[in-house]
Amino acid sequence: MDLDAHPAALGRYEIIGRLATGGMAEILLGRLTGPSGFARAVAIKRILPGYASHKSFVDMFLDEARIAARINHPNVVSYEELSRDDGQLFVVMEYLEGESLASLQRRARSRRRPIDHGQACYVVSEAAAGLHAAHEMCDFDGAPLGIVHRDISPQNVFVTYDGTVKLMDFGIAKAANRITATEAGALKGKFAYMSPEQAEGEELDRRSDVFSLGILLYELLTGRRLFRRASPTASLRAVKEAKVAAPSTIAPGCPAELDAICLRALARDVADRYPTAEALRLDLLKVLRRLSEGDPGLALKETMLGLFPDRRDEKSEMLRQVAVGREPSQLPEPEVDFDDELPSVELPDEASTVIDRPSPRGSGWRVAASIAVAGLALLGVAAGAWALLEPDDSPARAASTVSAASPPPAPRIPAARPRVEVAATPEAEEEPPPAHVSITVESEPEGARVLVAGVERGTTPTTLELPRAEDAISLRLEREGHRPEEAELVPDVDQRMRFVLTRRRVRRGARRSARTASPPPAETSSSASREEAFPIF
Repeated sequence: MDLDAHPAALGRYEIIGRLATGGMAEILLGRLTGPSGFARAVAIKRILPGYASHKSFVDMFLDEARIAARINHPNVVSYEELSRDDGQLFVVMEYLEGESLASLQRRARSRRRPIDHGQACYVVSEAAAGLHAAHEMCDFDGAPLGIVHRDISPQNVFVTYDGTVKLMDFGIAKAANRITATEAGALKGKFAYMSPEQAEGEELDRRSDVFSLGILLYELLTGRRLFRRASPTASLRAVKEAKVAAPSTIAPGCPAELDAICLRALARDVADRYPTAEALRLDLLKVLRRLSEGDPGLALKETMLGLFPDRRDEKSEMLRQVAVGREPSQLPEPEVDFDDELPSVELPDEASTVIDRPSPRGSGWRVAASIAVAGLALLGVAAGAWALLEPDDSPARAASTVSAASPPPAPRIPAARPRVEVAATPEAEEEPPPAHVSITVESEPEGARVLVAGVERGTTPTTLELPRAEDAISLRLEREGHRPEEAELVPDVDQRMRFVLTRRRVRRGARRSARTASPPPAETSSSASREEAFPIF
């Protein structure tokens, strides 16, 4: 697909340009016009043409639209329309002027203007309000849908320039009436923002999202990433095992009440967490009333306008051009300040207060690592450019056995009181990992040359035996008539990687000449018999 090209229109919407492109979808800026000079900007999400014929991707796309359209809440991005134009599925969403929470955190760090405790409470409490609305959704017969977002992260929380907080991207949300279903053991979501039970591939309920909210709160309070490590495998292990010190031990001055709230949200035992996002929100509002004298939304607005005057002016000018019927010369970048990423938490050897002791690794490092890294390399090919474009990969998990409407068991510890670490039983010594790993590389269509660190290693499908290493190496697939695909590969565990190769765009003159040529022979294998071309996490 030519990323510089976009359709002139989709349905009744004129397409102005591309805002962002991700793994399976893109976000376009659209204009809806009407009588008497009416014009309004909208954001349009559509499946990329290369994936439009894959049923699994289409089902995921439809699931996202159906789930998000049912949630009518001021803290959830509004989905306005699902439609099809010449076979192309697309959804229309409200266009928001603002930035992702990830961009806000990076800009605050780059300008040395930390987000204060009151605004941290406000952002998470507003996100919790939208999340609780999703958790409480029922079908038309009143049966709980059991929605679990599963991808709460800074990229999926949006803050507008007027101080409004919006939850985005239900692309991998679990719900009782989804079309798609996740295969057993599949992982979905961003590793550093998963709950322990999500990292283990277990059944999830709303308390998994509460844990992810706890990570957001912790990172806003401390200015550091809680579970991000040097590799996805290490991040996943940190989610399940790492000690979590009270935020005040990382950022002195954090109120004790926020320490307790944060640690309760991050309890590894789901029974010790807040039972609902609403319960977490109510505790945050109690602290917020003490920390903020005025309207916290206005304070957040002042922060946004103070940190992003350039971005606000750029987007305001773009919308002005859209309103008067012109095409902007340039569209804003989806994310900014990548050079100012937050550092990770570095804990001392002995932390005085922790959420829980490390969970035993009874299944060994192989299970966690293989699940975590199975689809890592493909993310280099299909990485999302914006939060709305990051439904990580495979279809969503089957419905949870715990009803979203039924309250989970009452917490077993006093509210907001961190646990003191108890010495863990010594673990049995693990056997050393093998010296080599197996990397299975597949592509659609097959027959692509596989180059590892520039050296050809056969054609797809193929299995590579590589020395185990922690450093990334380059992987490249080349096939005549198709665009090459590249990814970074960390050969630390056995992996299976699958690529979808896109055809090179044919020039119009060449296409006209080709019309007189004999048609190519029909493929002998039915596309219906091919395995679905998406990564299994």
